[in-house]
Amino acid sequence: MITITDLRCSYGDRTVVDVPQYGMTPGVHGIVGLNGAGKTTLLNALYGFGRNAEATVQWNGTNMGHANTAFQEAESYFHPGITGREYLDLFMPKAGIGDTKALNALLEVPLDQLISTYSTGMKRKLVLLGVLGLEREVLLLDEPMNGLDLASVRVLEAIIRRLAERGRTVLITSHVLGPLVALCDHVHLLKQGTFARSFPRGGTDGLEEALFADLDARTQEVVGKWGSGPV
Repeated sequence: MITITDLRCSYGDRTVVDVPQYGMTPGVHGIVGLNGAGKTTLLNALYGFGRNAEATVQWNGTNMGHANTAFQEAESYFHPGITGREYLDLFMPKAGIGDTKALNALLEVPLDQLISTYSTGMKRKLVLLGVLGLEREVLLLDEPMNGLDLASVRVLEAIIRRLAERGRTVLITSHVLGPLVALCDHVHLLKQGTFARSFPRGGTDGLEEALFADLDARTQEVVGKWGSGPV
């Protein structure tokens, strides 16, 4: 179980994430919110970046951090002039190599080619292989489906389901609701850095309306007046 207490992140005087108390059971959790809601900042904070000193973030009573958590960031840096295989060797334990080879039979990343020749989707899949190879108990995946083709998305969904079966806890952000609703045990709505509602699997009616409520109201106000002035 993930427990969060007094978690705050700020940029200057602006508070971006404010979570006084929240908990997530083992399984797959989707985090949705409009741009600027604080999704990426939240995942960074859960991993240990940029959170306030008073915050407590734990998994099963142990502080969450690099020892028990793996983080696939939305934007990843790659050292110039190295291959995909060399990238994996930089940080992946040798024990995970066999599983990575098996997964790559599906993901089809050309590990012996320079990363600089990869497409965006290939780079995303390479980072995913590295994150999975770490064998952490908690995985934070920031927009993991961005840039992936349909077949790779299908494989990723199967991998995430298998992780949940093995008792892992997976947090996923996405700007696409459909895959999260189908994949996640819970979908959490983040608004202005705070969890507004949680929707369990099979109970996501109203999620789309809650997500877009403020935007729809502003849109109707503007669109309703649009075109009514003098020509």
